[in-house]
Amino acid sequence: MNRFAFFLFFLAGGLFQFRAATPVGAEEPANPYAKKEILVFTPTWSDPDAVMPFLQEKVENLMLESPGKGGWQFLQVGYIPLFLRTHIKKSENNYGFILTISLRNGEELFKLEDVCEICNTTEALEKLTALKDQISDRLDEKAAEAARLEAEAARNKPPVKPKKDISEIQIVAHLSEPAPFMMPPFHEAPRPIELWSWMGASLSLAALVTGIVLLAMDDGTTCDAPYPEKQCPEKYATGAAGWTFLLGGLAGGGLSGWSLYNIYYKKPSVVPQVVPTAGPGKAGLMLEWKF
Repeated sequence: MNRFAFFLFFLAGGLFQFRAATPVGAEEPANPYAKKEILVFTPTWSDPDAVMPFLQEKVENLMLESPGKGGWQFLQVGYIPLFLRTHIKKSENNYGFILTISLRNGEELFKLEDVCEICNTTEALEKLTALKDQISDRLDEKAAEAARLEAEAARNKPPVKPKKDISEIQIVAHLSEPAPFMMPPFHEAPRPIELWSWMGASLSLAALVTGIVLLAMDDGTTCDAPYPEKQCPEKYATGAAGWTFLLGGLAGGGLSGWSLYNIYYKKPSVVPQVVPTAGPGKAGLMLEWKF
């Protein structure tokens, strides 16, 4: 499934579950650090085409590895008020990391940045691991500060006057538990454009031109004398090489053209599918298709 189809699928599922995922009256917890959980978004790259799939997979596995330092859980599913976004810049063997922690309402709590210059993959992952540990430390500090403020607020809160006895209490409604917020699964970055197709097309064109030149030279005189037939009896014998280059260029050009057509113009057929969905207290059918 390409990115556009996945976006439509996720949008349809989000609209279908919007009422259950955000019930009326649901509020953010007073202390977002109490459960030591954080929701991890898919890491983004400044240049996705320059990232090898194995490197992206290692980064995603590292960011979702739980529990982290201090018992913090880095999750992808759950009604969690803390968000973690990771952005990575990669240029040759240089890496730049930006890790941002924010609340569900969009308020940014803090941001950590670091660079790793002339690093191999192992060194870059070690640098990212250290940043992730720093996030756990900063979150522990935030949690301690929130607990201190709660304790101060409880001490300074005026005493509550006892209410009058109520002989009858009528229950109007029960608020349901908030449904888990489902994050989309990680997917590998799209494959970079196959440069070998362009290289093959260029080499095929060069072979065609070379073959034509060699065929034109075949059986020609080897000098520019006034009487080449008498003064330069030797003649070029480039026919076999010319046909070889010409046929090789035609074959390579056909293969390169077919490959470039598949990369840029060929589109898969639309295949609609009906996918059943189910969850606590609900069920339904979802139409899924590929572009």
